[in-house]
Amino acid sequence: MEKNYDLKPILSEKNRILGPKAYVAMWWGDAVMVGSFMLGSSLIPPFGKLNLTQAFLALILANILAALLFALNGRVGWKHGIPMVVQLRSSFGPTGSKIPALMRAVPALFWYGVQSWLGAMALNQIFMDIIGFNNVWIWFFAFQALQIYLSAKGIKSIKWIEVVGSVVIMLGVVYLIFLFLSTFGFEVSQTANIEGTWGIPFWLAMAVLIGQFSALLLNVSDYTRYFPRKASTGTFIGSHIVGIVPPMILLPFVGILGAAAVGIWNPVDIISDHISSLFASIIILLFIAIAQITTNLVANIMPPVLVAMDIFKISWEKACVIVGILGVLTCPWWIMNDATFLRFISIVSAFLGPIFAVMVTDFYFVHKANYQVEKLYEVTNLFSAFRGWNPAALIAIVVGTCFSFINVDLSWLLGIIPAGIVYIVLMKVWIMKHESYVREGMEQSFKEAPREDQAV
Repeated sequence: MEKNYDLKPILSEKNRILGPKAYVAMWWGDAVMVGSFMLGSSLIPPFGKLNLTQAFLALILANILAALLFALNGRVGWKHGIPMVVQLRSSFGPTGSKIPALMRAVPALFWYGVQSWLGAMALNQIFMDIIGFNNVWIWFFAFQALQIYLSAKGIKSIKWIEVVGSVVIMLGVVYLIFLFLSTFGFEVSQTANIEGTWGIPFWLAMAVLIGQFSALLLNVSDYTRYFPRKASTGTFIGSHIVGIVPPMILLPFVGILGAAAVGIWNPVDIISDHISSLFASIIILLFIAIAQITTNLVANIMPPVLVAMDIFKISWEKACVIVGILGVLTCPWWIMNDATFLRFISIVSAFLGPIFAVMVTDFYFVHKANYQVEKLYEVTNLFSAFRGWNPAALIAIVVGTCFSFINVDLSWLLGIIPAGIVYIVLMKVWIMKHESYVREGMEQSFKEAPREDQAV
């Protein structure tokens, strides 16, 4: 039985504190990542082959599909109240689950450091512009200390930071778009007049846009477990669409505007080189600094913290401090421009699509969308025939990853179907003959699901 309270199922409605509005605000706060600007610019000339209309349509379609995928895997957390590290036990086993959990946590830890460094550089530039003070190290350690404090306060603290931060961020994005359109309106309009293509580049663009969520799609249950169970399915799905689609259109759109206007995706560089406005520079730098906090709290701190809690059996607070220190030790001032780091991220990403496929097929096809949650916490009995491992899951992600490496840029998409098919086949012809949890789960799936007030 699980001893750590923060890993236990959240069943009580009073503890489901992320209502639809707060849930949407959380995603808005998480959406501002440097990569979003870069992805937008990659769609149109000089970096891509689409015109403005095609790029905008690709953004809409890709992000709607991504929102539906979030809702698909997030249903586990919403229904059962469990985090990713517990969800993975059903498909990978209590011991085997450590592998995909670390594949999600380790890249997040490195991005935690990188985005903290970016936030510190933004703050340092602001104070250089205003009073001439220049010391990025002071801002970095202050930035990290603040994030450790905020995350250690728990989900309630994260909730309010995300709600307030989302308002600031969305206002900043709107201002940035207005600034670019008013300054470079003519150059941007020319992009709409190019022929573009509806062929393979259009569909490849959509695949890459969906693939940017490959890591978050794995641990979406870490957030949906706080979504009210009394909400309707339509509200649950709609909250993902409203939370993901608007910001993930607007952010890449900024990159599109920069590419169309001056061939640069980074808004800070555009303002520095082409818009001589101290006010605009300070506003955008402050917006970027705040965005690093909101993104880190959701996407880059929570996954490694929960994984550390699961592996080392420590409290949430201790895990937040340890992860914060490790974020510094990743040396982001070195790795953010290191080709080896980017290659490492690409290699890890190739495993994420197959892992997602295994998680989804396990819940919907093997267990018919209903886990026996109490079994997931009885780790000594789970997959005991295989010493805590589920070999079907490991074989499936190896097969899926082989397909992923056909094209690393499309790795997330290429590995999904092969991994899912292999997993289902192996579970039915092999694992179910030996593992009682799976057989019982199949039988239980046709019975009434556990009531909300049943404790685990």
